[in-house]
Amino acid sequence: MANTPRFTIVEGSPQQLAYKWVGIALFSLFLLLIAFAYNDTGSLTLLGNDYTISTPRLTKAIAFIICILGLQVVAGFTGQLSLGQGFFFGTGAYLSAWLVADHNWSWFATLLVVVPACFVLGMIVGIPALRIKGLYLALVTLGLAAIFPSLVQLEGLKPYTNGAGGKQVSSDLKAPDWLPLDGIAAIFQKIPLLGQYFGDGDLSSKESDRVWIFFLMVVLAVICFKLVSNLVNSRPGRALRAIRDNETSAAVTGMNLSLYKTLSFGLASALGGVGGIVYVAELGIASPGDFTQLISIYFIVGLVVGGVGTLSGAVIGGLVITFVPDWASSTQELPVVPERWLSGPTGPLIMGVLLIVLTFVLPGGVVAGTRKLKAKIVRIVPRTPDGDIAEIVDVDELLGDDAENELAAPSV
Repeated sequence: MANTPRFTIVEGSPQQLAYKWVGIALFSLFLLLIAFAYNDTGSLTLLGNDYTISTPRLTKAIAFIICILGLQVVAGFTGQLSLGQGFFFGTGAYLSAWLVADHNWSWFATLLVVVPACFVLGMIVGIPALRIKGLYLALVTLGLAAIFPSLVQLEGLKPYTNGAGGKQVSSDLKAPDWLPLDGIAAIFQKIPLLGQYFGDGDLSSKESDRVWIFFLMVVLAVICFKLVSNLVNSRPGRALRAIRDNETSAAVTGMNLSLYKTLSFGLASALGGVGGIVYVAELGIASPGDFTQLISIYFIVGLVVGGVGTLSGAVIGGLVITFVPDWASSTQELPVVPERWLSGPTGPLIMGVLLIVLTFVLPGGVVAGTRKLKAKIVRIVPRTPDGDIAEIVDVDELLGDDAENELAAPSV
């Protein structure tokens, strides 16, 4: 068979468990290395260009990742096109900043207010989705995102939002003394050839706090992903996907379309609020200029680039919208490209070109392309009830490449 993978692993076997946990261990080690190597602003040199990277920017990416995860629920798994995620992103940011700055709440305690508040607001916004869909729904939700900067600058809300100046707040997320961050840094500093990238000596208090905040937000993001994963694989999750694939068929089978559509908006909005908490906890300020309709457009870009209907696509999308625009603006030279073309606002330009190229080369997003490549090397197959290994079916031969892309998009 032309596309027979090099390695075949049976689901539930010791090999499959080892494959899973080795991947988790490697990813965790990668996060450790990145956090300690770039706890202060560092740079990567590619093709003669220096691109900045730091733990605070990675924490900012986590905020975007959680927001895009919410869009996966409403757009990827339910099929409702929403361009208003920036509204709930900003709502979570301002609510948490107000509670922390004016009422001395801890950041994680604000989840008790932000999550239900954004969920209820999302349910209210989801009500129009019962009668409109497609471009009309996108237009309504985009209008919601467009009014948010003006809303928080209203005179009546100025005591709570500080108007155009933004709501400033100091973070109380300090690294605990019992955490052996200096010891971990010392181990990394002794790695041959790579130790120089992890600094010299103990971490400063500021660097320790950055690493601590980063991993706290990683844990929060993992919890969000786990909850959404459980939802997608549950009966309500299957109902959401049925609505996305064919509303008429879902209604005929007795599914409550109104309930599931509004619930999907509520869940997406709650995740947007959680992303807002992470964002303002890292930046220390909630400013109207950070929550314009442009951020909602960027969330959609991240959704498409990563892969619609895939949880891991949210990670790719969040990293892309965090780093690509800034890195593109820092690009001074590229092979074959005239230098004069790289002067001016190249960030949005390169982002747009990248989106166009990905649409044609990887129509299912980066995750779909990665899955097709991985399937040529490793494939996990289920075990049949009689204990035999299920036959590997080549989807390309049966249905064609386009059908495989459609099947891969909604999978988790």
